[in-house]
Amino acid sequence: MRQELDEHDLRLIHAVQLAPRAPWTIVGPACGLHPITAARRWQRLVDRGLVSVLVTPGPSLMRQLSPAYLDLECRPGDRAAVIAALRVNPRVASIAIAASGRSLVLTLMADSPHALADLVIDQIGALPGVLRIELYPITQMYGEGSSWRLDALDRDEIKHLDRRPNPISRPIAVSERHRALFRALSLDARAPAAILAQQLGESASTTTRRLAAMRAAGLISMRCDVTPEAAGWPILVNYLTRVPAGVLESAGRALAALPENRGTFAIAARANLFVSQWLRGMSDIQSAEARMTAAIPAMEVCDRMVTLRTVKRMGRILDADGRSIGVVPLDPWHDSVISRATMADP
Repeated sequence: MRQELDEHDLRLIHAVQLAPRAPWTIVGPACGLHPITAARRWQRLVDRGLVSVLVTPGPSLMRQLSPAYLDLECRPGDRAAVIAALRVNPRVASIAIAASGRSLVLTLMADSPHALADLVIDQIGALPGVLRIELYPITQMYGEGSSWRLDALDRDEIKHLDRRPNPISRPIAVSERHRALFRALSLDARAPAAILAQQLGESASTTTRRLAAMRAAGLISMRCDVTPEAAGWPILVNYLTRVPAGVLESAGRALAALPENRGTFAIAARANLFVSQWLRGMSDIQSAEARMTAAIPAMEVCDRMVTLRTVKRMGRILDADGRSIGVVPLDPWHDSVISRATMADP
C-alpha cells in the first residue's frame, strides 16, 4: 500500500493523537477544519480502516499486569491455523509475522504471572504446529504507541491540543467496573460517555468520572493508531538490545525519546531492552540503529526483526494492507482457553 493520506488527513490524525477524546469543536479548529468537516473526514478514515482510537494499559496498570513479548516458531503449513487461533484471544494483544526465523512475534497481556504461564504453556504452546516459543517478560515500560506522533502540526497547534490529564498519586484498586470500562473502550475509545454508560448500565456522569480517574491514575492510555503504510511509515522493526543494568533506566528513557521509536520496554531476558520502530524505508534501518547506539554508547544490539505483516495490533484485526477490519477487545483479565475448534482456515 502506498501513502494515501493527504496533508489534511495527517493534521487531523495528529490532532486526535494529542487529544483522543476531545470533541470535534476543539479538534477541528486546531487543525484548520470546521468541526463538521473534521468529523466527516475522520469517519471516512475510520470506514476505510485507516485509523482507530484504542485504549491500552497505562503505566500503573502495566505494573499490575504480567505483559510479555513472545517469539513463536511454527511449521509453515500450520501458520494460518495458529494465527486464526491466536487472533481471537483477548489476551493476545498483537500478532506480527516476522521476516527472520521466528514465524510470529506476539504481545501478550495477562493479569498475573500464573495467568501468563497458563497462556504460554497450556494454551499457545499446546497449539498444533507450534515448534518453539521464547518468552520476554516486560518489567518496565518507558514508551509506547500512545506517545508516537505524526509531526504534522506546528508547536502552537500542539500546545492548544495537548491535554494530558493531571496525574494523581493516589493508587486506584482495579475493580470489575474498571475492567468493564476498559473492555468497552477497547471497542471504540472515542465513544461518547453516554454510549459507554449505556453499555455498562450506569449513568453517563458516573462513567465520565471513572474514565477521568482511570486516566489520571495511569491505569489507561488513549492511543490514536494509523495504518503505517498509508501514513508513509511502512517498515516495522523490533530490536532486542542489551545495556548494563546500571544504565537500564536512563537508556530506556533516552531511547523512548527518539521520534521513530514506537515502544521501549525493559525485559527479563538475555537482552534487557525491547525497542520497536516505524521507519520510512529499509534503507533507514541502519541509520536508525546508529542513532540508538549514538544515544546509548553502551548498548549492544543483540537481534533485529523486520515485520513482514501485522495481523493484529492492540486488539484490532488487520488485513494484508494493514487496514482495520475488526476488533477483539483487549482483556488481560479474560479467562479464555484457545479452543481447538478455532484451528480452522482463517
